[in-house]
Amino acid sequence: MLFNILSVFKKPLHGYSMVLILFLIGGCQSKRNTSDQAKHDSPQGKSMVKYAIGFDLLNFESYKVLHLFQHSSDATDTLSYVLYDQDAKVDNQFSGLEKIQIPQQDVAMLHSSYISFFDLCQSIDHIKAISEAKYIYNDNVYNAVKNHELSEVGYGETLDKEKLLELGVSSVVTVGFPNAPNKSQEMLSELGIPVLVFSDWQESTLLGRAEWIKVVAALTGSDALANSEFQQMESEYNRLKALIPKDIPKPKIVCNLPYKGSWYVPGGNSYVSNVIADAGGNYLWSDDGSKGGLQLDFEAVYAKGLQADFWTNPGFSHEIKGIIATDERLKDFLPIINSKVFNNINRVSRGMANDYWESAITHPQIILADMIKIFHPELLPEHELFYYKQLR
Repeated sequence: MLFNILSVFKKPLHGYSMVLILFLIGGCQSKRNTSDQAKHDSPQGKSMVKYAIGFDLLNFESYKVLHLFQHSSDATDTLSYVLYDQDAKVDNQFSGLEKIQIPQQDVAMLHSSYISFFDLCQSIDHIKAISEAKYIYNDNVYNAVKNHELSEVGYGETLDKEKLLELGVSSVVTVGFPNAPNKSQEMLSELGIPVLVFSDWQESTLLGRAEWIKVVAALTGSDALANSEFQQMESEYNRLKALIPKDIPKPKIVCNLPYKGSWYVPGGNSYVSNVIADAGGNYLWSDDGSKGGLQLDFEAVYAKGLQADFWTNPGFSHEIKGIIATDERLKDFLPIINSKVFNNINRVSRGMANDYWESAITHPQIILADMIKIFHPELLPEHELFYYKQLR
């Protein structure tokens, strides 16, 4: 849900209790294989995935096979499902996989970022429960909760399983590690409610994250619409990326905000790092190979940050003085001195609902446009920052 959190998944920080929430329903009881084995099991299925590494979706005549991968360690694990139409005949090789009948009409969604997937798939009405309303930016969904047309069911230890049963929820969509089961998850599986654990935050590119719309489309029967939407995202993203000359000077970029003596920054092969590179920026930890995040000492980041040209995503900060208030030494950063600090807070509603954590997942091209505008404004003179805002 939160950009800083998803880029530093190795340890919770910045007071974001949602980090723990995201992983409380981390896996589900299903057949587990390595990702290579999972793909080998389905040689005749046509993959619908181009960029994402966190899932594979194989298309058969009357059903699909969905593999959800976990790539945070060397021991990659997989959860596999058969998504089938009512009268489909499923091959025997998939008899051991958990089966989910599609289209799913009664989905519990426990992560607000995925509202945008359902919205673009024109399947908002398939959502029957959400975790809580205060983080929801989409006014239609928020008002549906306030008008008691959509139920809040909590999350983690507060997840109201009885409410899910009462609502007749047929599946749960959440975020976390595909192979990290917990008591709440196991209880849902015992109740016969499949749980799909998204790990889009592990993707190394924004297009890889956006491609998870195809999973929601497969669940809701919106494949053609989702494919069309994704092709438009991809086309515009690549058009914008091509605007960056190979020999353009690349400003140095520092990210995030220190917390209790440590500084968690995106890994060098994370989607954060790669969109900075696509926008013509020089992320200061781009030589690191991790897709997640790095926990560094304050001093290590401070030494580089002093010479950075831009500072992006400094926590919840709305003003430069708020950044300096966290540590007086930060006033020495060049981006502070030169007012080159930008945060993804331009679209915030009701205090806690930030559209960056909601619709941005389906608008990678807008994030890239914002980044290009920040680093090289001459390349996009007509573009106005959409998700980002310059702090003063």
